[in-house]
Amino acid sequence: MAAMPEGARALRGVWVFDPEKSSFVGAIPYRSGTYTFRNTPEGVHVTAHIIEGTGQTLHFEYTDPMKGSFVPVRGNPFYDSQATEWTNPRTATRTERRGEQIIGVTTMTVAADGKSYTANARRTLPNGRVYTSVIVWNRLGA
Repeated sequence: MAAMPEGARALRGVWVFDPEKSSFVGAIPYRSGTYTFRNTPEGVHVTAHIIEGTGQTLHFEYTDPMKGSFVPVRGNPFYDSQATEWTNPRTATRTERRGEQIIGVTTMTVAADGKSYTANARRTLPNGRVYTSVIVWNRLGA
């Protein structure tokens, strides 16, 4: 297995959406959500299961080789590929594309105590509407 950035190791595990600490502008807040980050020989495998405020269920997955290159995202209606680059040991920036067009950027910062991470995003939806969000995810378990 290739060496993972410190942040990739810090993200390993299961994370749950914290509605009390999160905010959405231009979009309805999530009802619930879970992200799982699992380190594999190919990179970090990410699985997301989100129930949007409208009740729509999103389930998407991708494996990021941690090289800053775009990889396919399966099941996400908003973006079909992503590339993640670690800018420091606790902060990563994910660039999201639909086709060849960049439609969003999400900056993920792991808290110093490792118990949460915050995802700051700005994204253009398929209907052309832009929204921003600050989503806090709490680590589930130790």
